[in-house]
Amino acid sequence: MHLNLLRDIPELLAGYSDPDGYEPETGPPLKNLDPFQHFDRYRLALESMVRMLDPNLQDPVIGDSREGRSIDPIYAEILTAHYGNRYASLLEKSQNAPLSQKGSEYALWHRDPDLIAEQNTDLPHHTEWFPGWHVAVLRGGNPKGHTAFYLNGYGYGGHRHYDSLGIIYIAQGREMTADRGYIWDDPRNAWTKSTLSHNIVTVDAQNQSGNPKPATLKLFGTGAGVEIVQASAAPYEQCDLYQRTCALIQVPGEQTYAIDFFRINGGNLHQYGFHCNGRLVGIRGADPQPIEEQIQWLDNIRADHPQNPFTATWQNQDLRMDLTLLNPIHRLLLADAPGWRSDLGDQLNAPPVQQILAERKNDANTRYAAVIAPYTDKSPIQSAHLILDDPDTCAIAVAVKREDCTDYILSALEGTTHDLGPVSITGQFAYASIDNQGNLQQAYLLCGTELRCSSHTLTLSQAQTPLDVTSVDNRTYHLSQTVPDPNNLPGTYLLAADTGYEIESASEKSITVRDYPAIACDRITLLNAATFDLTKPAHA
Repeated sequence: MHLNLLRDIPELLAGYSDPDGYEPETGPPLKNLDPFQHFDRYRLALESMVRMLDPNLQDPVIGDSREGRSIDPIYAEILTAHYGNRYASLLEKSQNAPLSQKGSEYALWHRDPDLIAEQNTDLPHHTEWFPGWHVAVLRGGNPKGHTAFYLNGYGYGGHRHYDSLGIIYIAQGREMTADRGYIWDDPRNAWTKSTLSHNIVTVDAQNQSGNPKPATLKLFGTGAGVEIVQASAAPYEQCDLYQRTCALIQVPGEQTYAIDFFRINGGNLHQYGFHCNGRLVGIRGADPQPIEEQIQWLDNIRADHPQNPFTATWQNQDLRMDLTLLNPIHRLLLADAPGWRSDLGDQLNAPPVQQILAERKNDANTRYAAVIAPYTDKSPIQSAHLILDDPDTCAIAVAVKREDCTDYILSALEGTTHDLGPVSITGQFAYASIDNQGNLQQAYLLCGTELRCSSHTLTLSQAQTPLDVTSVDNRTYHLSQTVPDPNNLPGTYLLAADTGYEIESASEKSITVRDYPAIACDRITLLNAATFDLTKPAHA
């Protein structure tokens, strides 16, 4: 809406020059102004509509986004006209017609008549944390691929949902773990906006209603075979810890699976909610039966008290999604939830989606550990086990058995040492993949000092590096201390205030972040990382 109101102004200013003899208070006089190149933040505002798109070039259904929407053709047209042919294929898709067959009045005046939409162009897609939006997207190591995992930490209020730290998982080009989306001015919005309707933990059967501020980024990193985000929010006044850690693991054959660790401290009832597009086709390890209990908006409620981990499987056309919950729970609820995704009247009788609620009661300190695996014919996961669940430190670790290897994933709030079978880790997050012969294939250590497996050791002198800021200039932090190992920093992340940035470059006394203007703060913290990858050639 904001950009719609501004859209004509840059066109009106194009070619403007200050009068001869005019001297502005700051900077040189404007000569033949090109607003699209001169104002970098305007470029970022336009580009932001592309950076967040999923593999189908649609908006992720977050907050007040509606299912099935993409960038408006006019903005794809503007991006193509002013920022290059990389956006031409997006323009063609957004207008749902070849460039030679369709175009607006804007195209008549601005589009190159010889423009060709080349496929597989390099759109500005990355695995990244959007520092102002407070949303993460993990793209499975392939920005042009068919996978995107979103963690939403934007806060709430107004049109937004009560779903801070909710997740969305698009795999094989299909939206699986989903948000119902925005239903405008409709009583059904009471359900689609609620915390219980999302893939998230609901506390005390209440909507999130505490601190509406965006979530605070705690960890972010990419390494050999893994991408990870960790964020904390404060949506419940009775909780002093509400934190989610998600890792997307890359599997041969262009597959992925996700690890989901959720920590809550406070409240009396915790309900880990999860649903998937398609239909539930089975639950292994549990047998929910009908009960008389009523929950608003939910039908056909069934319950069980599983003593061991269980796996729920959804089928969405030719794609399946397994959710394996590894930690003990008190009760499992299975229900039919409303499947509405539109306020246009065409989905009043939409079939329901099957939703689970994994409950823990009368235990203020709860940790959930889940493995989420999409696949077509055969799951990449043979088994998964919870191998560490420490109530005192909240450290969690799982072992995931695949055909040729076992993956070990650790998340700890403190950088203490944990021995996990063949691997020993001192740090806050680590991933190690070990083949069936006991050889380390891939490893990643984030905010730690050591990862040791057999003859291989990853070491860092310190887990994090705090640095005092003297000034901020656009994307550059100027620092009072000397930056350690500046040549090794590009591609890693730093924390600033409640958000974070990928480091583009560093010198002895400054760090420049990628793409976005840096937020002013007194101190930044480097998230130190080390990686090992035997699956790639030495020259890669």
